[in-house]
Amino acid sequence: MKEPHSRRPSQTQSRKNGYEISIERKKVFWLEVIFLFLIFIFTPFAPVQFICLFFIFIITGSRLYTEYLARNIRVSRMDAELRVFRHEWVRVELKIENHGRLPAFMMVAGDLPGSLQVVRMNKTFCTLFRKRWILLHWEGFCSERGVFYAGPAVIKGADPLGLFPFHITAAETTKIYVYPSVRSINLKKNKGIPLGNIISSNPLFEDITRYRSLRPYYSGDERRRINWKASARVSSGMQTQSNGLLVNEYEATSSHPVMIFLNVNLDEYPKRNKRILAERTIEAAAALCLKASRERQNLGIVIYKSYHDEITVIQPAAFTLVPVLERLAAISWTRHTDNSVSNDEIAHNSMMTMLNFGKHLTYGTRYLYTGPDLGDESYIALNILKRQNIYPEYNIIDEKTLPYIVPGNSPRYQMKESGYEVI
Repeated sequence: MKEPHSRRPSQTQSRKNGYEISIERKKVFWLEVIFLFLIFIFTPFAPVQFICLFFIFIITGSRLYTEYLARNIRVSRMDAELRVFRHEWVRVELKIENHGRLPAFMMVAGDLPGSLQVVRMNKTFCTLFRKRWILLHWEGFCSERGVFYAGPAVIKGADPLGLFPFHITAAETTKIYVYPSVRSINLKKNKGIPLGNIISSNPLFEDITRYRSLRPYYSGDERRRINWKASARVSSGMQTQSNGLLVNEYEATSSHPVMIFLNVNLDEYPKRNKRILAERTIEAAAALCLKASRERQNLGIVIYKSYHDEITVIQPAAFTLVPVLERLAAISWTRHTDNSVSNDEIAHNSMMTMLNFGKHLTYGTRYLYTGPDLGDESYIALNILKRQNIYPEYNIIDEKTLPYIVPGNSPRYQMKESGYEVI
C-alpha cells in the first residue's frame, strides 16, 4: 500500500492582479477531510474523535494558511525599463513584500533573465514576517545588442508544515535596452559647420542654456531676463542709472541640425561577414549620436533596412538621443532577399530613399550617410542636395580602400572594421 504523500499531486491555479498562483494539493484532499469528519461523527470513542478533529484542523488550517500567504505576497520591480550599452553589466532589482499578517516561512525567490547572458544569478531563501519586505537583485552581462525582457519573477513557498506548497508567477517584466557599444569617432569640419552649434554675432540666436554675463537693465528688456538675486546685491551707485536691476546675457549660437541616414540593408553589404559589418555600422551611428548630443545638437535619424520593410524616421529635434538609441537597439536582422533584383538596383533604392528624405530637411542640415558603398553614380545624384545648402557626407564600411573625395567634392570616410575608434 502506497503512502499518502506518494500520490500524484494536482494544482489549483488562479489569476489575480497580474499574478498567477498555483497551490499543490493532494488529489483526494476533500475526500480525506470528509472521511475524517465521518469517523468523528459516527465513532463513540473520544480519543479517536479527538485525533480525527486534530487532523481535520491541521489539514484545513494549513490549506487556509497557504491560500492567505499566496494572496498577500507581492513582487514589484524597481525599474520598469533599464538602459545599458553593449559589453556592460546591468543590475535588475525586485522588491518582495508580505502584505499579510502571517509570516511566510521557507520562501524561495528567483527571476528569469530571458535572453541575457547571466553570470551572477542567485536565488534568495528568506522568511518574511508580517508587513516586511526584502530586495532581490541579480546582474547580467549584455554581450549582444537588442531589446530584452527580464522576468517573470517566480516565488515558491508553503505553509509552516509544508503540506501545501504554493507557486507565484508575477507577470510584470523589466524591459532592457542594450545600446550599441560606445565607440570614438572623429569627423573633420565641413565648411565651418561642426557637429554642434557655432557662435553667431546675431543676438536673435541667443541660447538660454549658455550663460555669458550680466549687464544693466534697459527699457524694453524682458522681465524674465532679470537676474533678481544679482540685482539684490547691486550697489546703490547703480540704482540711479538702471534702478539696480541686472539682466542675463547669453551666448548667441547658430544651430545646424544633424541627420543620420543609417543603411542596414544586408543585401548591400559585402558577402563576407555581413552581420559583423552591419553591427559595426550601427556602432558608428551610435557614436555619431553621442557626439552630436555632447555638442547639444538637434539630432535625427533614418533607419533603412530594405525596400520591403518600414523605414524608421526621427526628425531632427532636441532631446532625441534616447529615442534614437532605442531604435538602434531594436534593429533586428529579418532580411528579405529578392534574387530578381540586382545589386545596382538595390543600391539605387537606398540612394533614392536617402535623396527623398534629404529634400525635406531644413536649411544647413549636415546629412551623414552611414553604411556600405553606394557607388559613384549614387554620390553624383545625391549632390543635388547641395542646392538646398544640405551637406551630405559618407561614412563607408567596405573591404576596399576608398578615396577621401567622391565625385562632387563630398567627403567620404573609411570606417574601421574593428577597434575602439570607428574612423
